[in-house]
Amino acid sequence: MADEIPNIETVRREIDRVDTALLDLIAQRLELSAQVRKAKGGMRVWRPSREDSHVRQLASEAEATQSSLVSTIWAELMSASLAAQGPMRLHVALEGDALSNWSLVRDRFGAALDVRTYPTTSAALAACYAEDEGVAVLPSPAPPPGGMINWWTALGPGGAMEGLHILAGLPRTGHRDWPRAVAVADVVLSPSGSDQTLICVKDDGPAPEGAILRAESGAFRLFSLDGFHNIDPTPKRKVIGCLPRPIG
Repeated sequence: MADEIPNIETVRREIDRVDTALLDLIAQRLELSAQVRKAKGGMRVWRPSREDSHVRQLASEAEATQSSLVSTIWAELMSASLAAQGPMRLHVALEGDALSNWSLVRDRFGAALDVRTYPTTSAALAACYAEDEGVAVLPSPAPPPGGMINWWTALGPGGAMEGLHILAGLPRTGHRDWPRAVAVADVVLSPSGSDQTLICVKDDGPAPEGAILRAESGAFRLFSLDGFHNIDPTPKRKVIGCLPRPIG
């Protein structure tokens, strides 16, 4: 027997019921988010490793839903939650394709956060460094043989902004081995469960065994090493970030 054709009005009523339930759950989540800041007791608002770990888990459980859709939905939810928790602000460098950069920011951070844009990476990085809850969104370090994207050297050994770290890659989903842009902030590095550690090496400092060369600028080289690694800093070598791998 042929499948019975559903009644469109019945289906629409069911959609309305689900939509109402979703909105109720979202309201509950935002109410809980408003309480998180108090519970954190002075901790940083943005915890990128936990966020990416959570989205990765949700995407793996939602087998019938594309990872990109899961990421986009949670970007908007997290954006609203973070905006409710405190004064987090994004400082976005619009060098290169500004429209593409802006699209990456919206896909990763949603629309609720305060955003300021800058014509150069140095200006965005300086603004981020001056704020407790600032996050800079910058073009990824250039692959060898290098180029003009050298802001990451300021995070390396002896750099002027050693307290900052590379914490997230944009886009969050897909199959790219290296992100198009990265997010930088003064946040302690922690694992997300699927990471690559970023190590900046100066002069003739030793490269970690098994590491991949990602960028070069003058006396500095940037390597990625699979997994999360705690490597003691030296005058010639320092961990400057941890990138959660893209969610496929």
